[in-house]
Amino acid sequence: RPAAGLFARHVLFVCTANSARSQLAAAVWNTRHEVRASSAGTKPAPAVRPEAVRAAARAGHDLSSAHTRSIADVVEDPDLVITVCDVASESLGGLSADATLLHWSIADPAIGDTPDAYDEALRAVTTRIDALAPHVRPPRRARRTHP
Repeated sequence: RPAAGLFARHVLFVCTANSARSQLAAAVWNTRHEVRASSAGTKPAPAVRPEAVRAAARAGHDLSSAHTRSIADVVEDPDLVITVCDVASESLGGLSADATLLHWSIADPAIGDTPDAYDEALRAVTTRIDALAPHVRPPRRARRTHP
């Protein structure tokens, strides 16, 4: 459990393919928090899985224009990196050097590739996000002093 008052300008969710779990997590986070989130993969698939897009839609999230990307293409300089699959946490390279790193072991819905598998992955990331989000704050803004 993170310490109270974890400050972040950007949250990055990472899985291997960036085709389901990390995409779902970023979508959920962005509906619940003012700190923006994105996703990336260590070995990105060609596209987001259609069943992940459908699971997101069933829950009120829009992944219709989502695309996969590599961690090598991340430009946001995340303060908080959350891996959502077991292999990704070992393949981050220097991405997380200055970031707080968390790992969530979420079952890969692509293995069963059923609507229930994707819905369960979405429930799992949502439960974890709901527990973490209250502890993450945007950085404090510097106060301006006037002469």
